[in-house]
Amino acid sequence: MRSVLDTYLGWESPRHVVGCERPEWDVSIRTDNTGSRYDRVPRYGEDAVRHQCVAGEERCAHGGSFEQVTVRIVCRSCGTARVVTGEKTPDTGEAPTSTRRLGYGVAPRQAAGLLLWPASPWLPFGRDEDAEPYDFVVTRIEATEVTEDTVVGQISQSRGRRRGLVWTALAVPSAAGQYGASRHLQFVHANDGLGRGGAPLRTVKAAARWIGARLAESPVDVSAGEETRTATTGSGKSTHGDQPVGDATRTLTPPHLPDADADAAHEERGEYR
Repeated sequence: MRSVLDTYLGWESPRHVVGCERPEWDVSIRTDNTGSRYDRVPRYGEDAVRHQCVAGEERCAHGGSFEQVTVRIVCRSCGTARVVTGEKTPDTGEAPTSTRRLGYGVAPRQAAGLLLWPASPWLPFGRDEDAEPYDFVVTRIEATEVTEDTVVGQISQSRGRRRGLVWTALAVPSAAGQYGASRHLQFVHANDGLGRGGAPLRTVKAAARWIGARLAESPVDVSAGEETRTATTGSGKSTHGDQPVGDATRTLTPPHLPDADADAAHEERGEYR
């Protein structure tokens, strides 16, 4: 996944037949080491199927056969079924994990009048042992799930000039937004956590407050993905030196934000901790 939003957006759930009396899924996983690239019989006039590994025959580790993973999803009530197959390699296949590692399935938490939904981190290295192991997708407090219509921002962990912890934030989704690496949503406002886009963001709560402030400035219902204001931020690649700044992928050239000094003062007094 390339974006924090990918934890929630872009997925689809199998659908039961309308009127299904007992909508429950029976999910099973099977692994076979007999998958073959030659199973398909060529149609008349076609050449026989040949395995052509991109690594080259001399470096190919699997040849014409491979280990195949199959996921079978069945509803015994309405008869709907779905079968998903894939090749099991060091990079693809299936792996045991938990909601704690995925973020998805962990209950959201409240901050600054918003809901923060745990997501797989954009920078995952060493995050398992971190006091804050997740990045966050942000919705308004009344949202019951994360969809493209309910997302209002996102928060990602990053590092500052001396490798100190900072949080980047994106706010106000819009088709005209300039910020974000997700193919699902772009955002009007971005803060790199270091002072470009507002006050430095040293905690998750500070980032949530910054998002809340940007939402309060917006005169339209941003949850509908519409924004009529002209973005006052610049464009370009968003980095600080060689340090990545989460999903904020444009250079920030923001005006002075009225609440930046107030946020910094709160942060200094530790009120966001």
